[in-house]
Amino acid sequence: MKLLRSIATVGGFTIGSRVTGFCREMLMASLLGAGAVSDAFIIALKLPSVFRRILAEGAMNAAFVPLFSGTLATEGENKAKSLAEEILAILTLISLGLVILIELFLPTLMPVFVPGFRATPERMALAIEFSRITFPFIFLISLTALYSGILNSYEKFAAVASSPMMGNIAIILTVYGLLWGTNMEIGDAFSFGILACGIVQLLWVIIPLARQGIVLSWIKLRWTPQIKKFFKLLAPAAAGSGVIQLSIFIDTLIASLLPTGGVSYIHYADRLSQLPLSVLGTAVGTALLPLLSKQIRAQDFSGARESQNLALEYTLLFTLPATLGLIILAEPLIKLIYEHRAFDSASTLPTARTLMALAAGLPAYILIKIFTTSFFAREDTKTPVMIAVFSVILNIAISLSLLNSLQHVGIALATAVSAWMNAALLGIILWRRGVLEFNNRFRRFLPRIALSSFLTAFLILFLRKVSVDALAEGTFFLQLGMIFFLVGGGIFGFFALSKLTGAFDLKDFQRQFRQDKVVPYKRESVTI
Repeated sequence: MKLLRSIATVGGFTIGSRVTGFCREMLMASLLGAGAVSDAFIIALKLPSVFRRILAEGAMNAAFVPLFSGTLATEGENKAKSLAEEILAILTLISLGLVILIELFLPTLMPVFVPGFRATPERMALAIEFSRITFPFIFLISLTALYSGILNSYEKFAAVASSPMMGNIAIILTVYGLLWGTNMEIGDAFSFGILACGIVQLLWVIIPLARQGIVLSWIKLRWTPQIKKFFKLLAPAAAGSGVIQLSIFIDTLIASLLPTGGVSYIHYADRLSQLPLSVLGTAVGTALLPLLSKQIRAQDFSGARESQNLALEYTLLFTLPATLGLIILAEPLIKLIYEHRAFDSASTLPTARTLMALAAGLPAYILIKIFTTSFFAREDTKTPVMIAVFSVILNIAISLSLLNSLQHVGIALATAVSAWMNAALLGIILWRRGVLEFNNRFRRFLPRIALSSFLTAFLILFLRKVSVDALAEGTFFLQLGMIFFLVGGGIFGFFALSKLTGAFDLKDFQRQFRQDKVVPYKRESVTI
């Protein structure tokens, strides 16, 4: 497998997903704004997403992909297919049962999920109404995760990576179709859009597998040694994902205590900060996990360390300029993307400040993705759980201490600080185990990328200063042009400076991209 090429494939389609996601968010901000209806819909969106990330993206990725990839590599396709069918039966039972329970007890559970909504009965009633529509998404996306894991294990990344993009398109088309074709309320239309998203994403990964002759059969539940091993990996992985999602859930719970609009500010800012995280984090995690699993299974520990170092280097190279851009350009970005119709200028500044706080933790989120992938590839899902528990406790403590003074910004800042602590602890443990070992190439890279980032920050600040009038008072298209100018200038400046400092070498990048595996390469000496 070509690591950089796989990362580029996943990253490219994920960019498409983020672009369509922003179209969805712009539509949502324009029609719902930042008020009671948007707060309620965001809760209806977040609650199934929490369970999705525990069952689907978290536990399934950590437990299923290494097990399936290892079985495929050592025992063949028939044995791997049999394993997938056994897990499909169990996953169907668990996810369907969860949906039924939540639907039955939602009026009782919702006041526990968002206690702050009790003071505003309208938001509570809407949150229950919308959530009844969105919760079946859990079942659909859990099955999507299973089929996606199979495709990734076969190193077929395109369908999986493009699946969220098609889901976003389904949401947009569903909302427009229901609003134009019926008298449905806007919040209900968006809720049905989420359901349509789940259906489309599931079909998008089932069909490519079927075309390759891989069709899973529905079988009776069986308690086999492979299933025992799966649950041995799944339990701590689910707990680890659950701890992280518990942190998100508690953030939402605390945010519900804020005045109306606070939940929406955090959501809109988070969606923008998720762009680089989704593109790079998803791409690296998707491409790196099967590769590390196979390298470790083959006892190619040197190759695994080189792959990890390369992933760290190139994700930092692309993450740092994104972090600088989101922090320095937060307000004009929010103004351009969201400030339309129902989302007014009074909502722009609090959302921008929240984005700045979240963006400060962006490099940490990417490091966590890489470090946890290294643990998962070694079938160690317990250690990340313990670290995640500590991070959640830290997050809660900081959020509560800053709630009165900084409100929504304090919650975002607490998330960033706890993410940095999580990444640091994961890295230290990997280093002590001898798994994380920085080679000479990476040690030369770090100070050079730090210098490039420092100089780029000054460049973006200067470009923003000369564009301040156009950003504040210009037409939409002038503002759009200025944003392209600022973002493009910042990106070009960063890579030019990185070339100058020796942090980035285009020939090296092309060389790595063409090779089947990581190729040691010594950068030319650069005098700064």
